[in-house]
Amino acid sequence: MPVRQTALIMAAMVAAAPIAPVHAQLKLEPVVDNLPLGSRPGNPTYEMPAGQRLISPFGERPVFSPDGRRIAFIGKSYGDAFEYDLATGRLRNLTAHMAHEGFLRVHYLHDGSFLLLGPHVPAKTREETRFKNIELFWLDASASMPPVPLGITVFEGLATSRSSNRIAWAEIDRSAPGAAGGMPTATTLKTGQVVVANGTARLADVQTVVRTTDCPVEAQDFLPGDTGLTMPCYHLSPTSAGPITEVLSVDFASKKITRYPTPPRLYGEVEGIFPDGKRTLVECSGDRAAGMDLCVLELKPVNPAYQRLTRIMDYGRWKYGNPVVSPDGRFIASSVGSADVLEAGMGQGIVLIDLSTVK
Repeated sequence: MPVRQTALIMAAMVAAAPIAPVHAQLKLEPVVDNLPLGSRPGNPTYEMPAGQRLISPFGERPVFSPDGRRIAFIGKSYGDAFEYDLATGRLRNLTAHMAHEGFLRVHYLHDGSFLLLGPHVPAKTREETRFKNIELFWLDASASMPPVPLGITVFEGLATSRSSNRIAWAEIDRSAPGAAGGMPTATTLKTGQVVVANGTARLADVQTVVRTTDCPVEAQDFLPGDTGLTMPCYHLSPTSAGPITEVLSVDFASKKITRYPTPPRLYGEVEGIFPDGKRTLVECSGDRAAGMDLCVLELKPVNPAYQRLTRIMDYGRWKYGNPVVSPDGRFIASSVGSADVLEAGMGQGIVLIDLSTVK
């Protein structure tokens, strides 16, 4: 089928009236232990199951636009930001018009403009830059103006509201001792409002939510009604090359942190939340350095169900990463790539998954 015809069919699906929550209908494989690597031959980026397609052969860290009709993503770590139009299949470079030191993430604000995360001045190494020098910039919706610095340094990613220009982020506590590899040991979670007017933007109503000292947290997704936030909590493991994680949420009113237990031998890093706030995606694996699949986690603090959504690890050392859910809950966009590319967040393509086809 021609690419344009495929894109138009997908656009019609996206534009259709919202269907009943697809994730509630999914009957998936329960996960109670680690996910072993398979030995299936082939390249899973070109041999995708029904309902999945590679919409870009490069890219990482996708996000849906507020109306669900576009997907923005980073071309490569410390590279340009791009936007894919589901109706036309066209791709535009959002940051080619400006000089920059590269970006790690792009986000949509509720008003359709963009937020970019990247260094103004890089540090000596890429990892040191990632932990210490990632700043927040605002970019107009037409992506034609210079980016506007918002005056904060962010640890990892952002959460953006579905109903306003409210955002949440974590800042590294510089007074706390650092861990091995540059990983911070304490973070402060904050919220604020991005006020856009007269072709520029500023950050207002900044509030501190909670400070964590047992592990650094990353702002992930607002809960429905912006009452709280999901977030991964990173711990260094004495038996693993990388961190292990906990799935947490925080209630803004009470400041209470809720923990959602992960099976002991499973790596589960919380990612995109479903619109009703009852389930969320997690990157799941027995060994994240060997590969990762996508699982669905029930947001219940007691005996939450983990269910496996994808099977890319059947091919061996492959991974999905940084998955997000469309505003209507029907589609997932995710990075895909080789697990042998070890830098955090790095992908080699963007996959679109239609959940109505998952059996």
